[in-house]
Amino acid sequence: MNNLDFMQTFIRSVSKDKRTLEMFRYLVNNAYIRAVNYHNTNDRDADRFEAEVKYYSKHFVPVKVRDLDRFFETGKWPYEKPGLIPTIFEGYRSHYDIMRPILDKYHFTGWFYIPGFFPEVPADEQYAFCKSHRLRTTGEYMYPDGRIAMNGEEIKKLSENHVICCHTGSHFEITKETSDEDMHREIVKSKQKLESYTGKPVDVFCWLAGDEYNYNPRAHKYLKEAGYKYVVSNLKMEKIK
Repeated sequence: MNNLDFMQTFIRSVSKDKRTLEMFRYLVNNAYIRAVNYHNTNDRDADRFEAEVKYYSKHFVPVKVRDLDRFFETGKWPYEKPGLIPTIFEGYRSHYDIMRPILDKYHFTGWFYIPGFFPEVPADEQYAFCKSHRLRTTGEYMYPDGRIAMNGEEIKKLSENHVICCHTGSHFEITKETSDEDMHREIVKSKQKLESYTGKPVDVFCWLAGDEYNYNPRAHKYLKEAGYKYVVSNLKMEKIK
């Protein structure tokens, strides 16, 4: 296959998926901020995590919420290198024990997307909670006491150098049919719960399944009521209007 045939095949393949096409467009247009997703961060993979974060620290700059604020205000990215956000999902205890020290070692900022009510689930009920709320667990050997979620004190400590974000309250998929009561709990109350741990604003919200800001117009009033600044999807970081 020659280069022209390859490009035509590639374009046809990419064009079949709107999200893939959009991601490709961002990359070729020199997107200023990229993200890399993590979930379970077990100690068996610590060497790999460190090698990755070390690489990030050489080729990218870490991103804080104030960098987003400035970028949306000015339309200009103030750094020579692109930004990169390690997005670390679900609020597992291993994030605090394994990923936090690595990020701190290389002075790189992680964004931790935490279901706000997960930390208050009793330790002996957390595995059952995970199974019933689509939270995939690995590395059970690490915590024989059964506590696999970060607790409030760990989240507060984590917030000193990193960004705490809300990933609903109970890893709950908000659909267009979700009741107002459920949306208020999963969007507003979950933010309040996380802020009770950190003592500072939680500015970023991420849907389950990574949908975009306009995915659910009924939820807009709750995002505004809660006081979020940004909604994160699989491909975009959007400012609350």
